[in-house]
Amino acid sequence: MGEEEIAEVCDSIRSGWLTSGPKVRAFEQAFANYVGANFPVAVNSCAAAMHLALEAHGIGPKDAVVTSDYTFTASAEVIRYLGATPVFVDINPVMLTLSPAALARALAENPRIRAVIPVHTAGHPCDMAGLREAIAGRDVVLIEDAAHSLPSELSGQRIGAASDGCCFSFYVTKTLCTEEGGMLTTDSVEIAARARTMRLHGIDADVFAWEDSERPLRYYEVVAPDFKYNMTDLAAAIGLHQLRRQDEFCELRSRTAARYDSLLANCPVTPPHGKHWLQARVAPVHLAAPAGAPNLRSR
Repeated sequence: MGEEEIAEVCDSIRSGWLTSGPKVRAFEQAFANYVGANFPVAVNSCAAAMHLALEAHGIGPKDAVVTSDYTFTASAEVIRYLGATPVFVDINPVMLTLSPAALARALAENPRIRAVIPVHTAGHPCDMAGLREAIAGRDVVLIEDAAHSLPSELSGQRIGAASDGCCFSFYVTKTLCTEEGGMLTTDSVEIAARARTMRLHGIDADVFAWEDSERPLRYYEVVAPDFKYNMTDLAAAIGLHQLRRQDEFCELRSRTAARYDSLLANCPVTPPHGKHWLQARVAPVHLAAPAGAPNLRSR
């Protein structure tokens, strides 16, 4: 955090707009421009973004949703929020991301699967082409867990640029920190509109229009029993300047990772690198499985 972030927060406080106001709108647009996304929806966590994305796509108790068996709990929690069944699918042992071959097997075995949450582990992009090939011809959506993945790139395109739904985290350990926060990006104007309504108690009015209103009574309807997932202007104020410093942050992490590589050069395993933001540096270590491990995994 620097003086620019502090000044932007103070500006929000003095303006009287503390939440769901002009700074949130500005941050959404700046973020969409940065990753190349069509429709951004700012929320208060990556978990909130994943929850809204699944809900907006109509996932419910009759459905099953695939996610990685190597991930943080949020990737599975959001599936359970909706009463759906999590299906854990194995990862590529080198890249530690969801295996397209394993996904294809899971889809063949379970006709209830309606969504897949691939996790860009430690910032390394999943094989999205392979995953899209696996779901081709099926009524299945891909909702990306990109908590680690700003500003990762795949085939020259930033993660989040083209997606059914891509979900980012702005928690304190991430390269872009808003204290707490997240973002959903999507190619669908309908999904974005539904997510915007759901993020603030199902209010159907455009809260951003309120800033232009001089009426003391601002009319709105609550059209559905939704959630309290909106981002504050104070968080967005921080995000605006953190976004401008992404190149600086990535260069620092790249130098740190290069230092680790140099110091660990004599170790037996050096995993391959894609272009990613080095949220974490992970080297796979293969251990002999204890007796009964397959049974434990299936519990």
